[in-house]
Amino acid sequence: MSEINWEVEHERFMTLVYPRTLKAAKRAFSGWHISKIDDVTAELVGKVWDSFIRLRLRGRDPEPMINSLIRWGLWWCRYDRKIAGRKARTPDVYDYRSNMKKQMLSVQGAAPTDRSDPRNAWIDWTTQAGDDPCELASALEETGITLAKWCDL
Repeated sequence: MSEINWEVEHERFMTLVYPRTLKAAKRAFSGWHISKIDDVTAELVGKVWDSFIRLRLRGRDPEPMINSLIRWGLWWCRYDRKIAGRKARTPDVYDYRSNMKKQMLSVQGAAPTDRSDPRNAWIDWTTQAGDDPCELASALEETGITLAKWCDL
């Protein structure tokens, strides 16, 4: 691998990526409080620059991936831990890396807790007795007994 000229890479970043990053930050964070916009914009530029130079260190060209670098930088600034000691009032349990499914935080990490998620361990999705409700409904229909009468038996 050849030696990387960081002055050239910085100039390349400033001409290609920096204006697009500022434009994306202005659009993405326009609804935020005015006191937080400068901080989050600087954080976004830092994150995109970090991703840019890490790609160059791995020998890859970051130019075709500029949109992705900015997009994931925006997600990171919006939902992950913030630099400069800023923290959310409550832990962020909706993680963009899991398609915004709610995460249950514990000492072992995060686990999905969406009620409708079939991987949810605290809901038993099988019937305990093994009875099929469809079979009960068809048997009641054949005999002409209502469900209320069957429950009273």
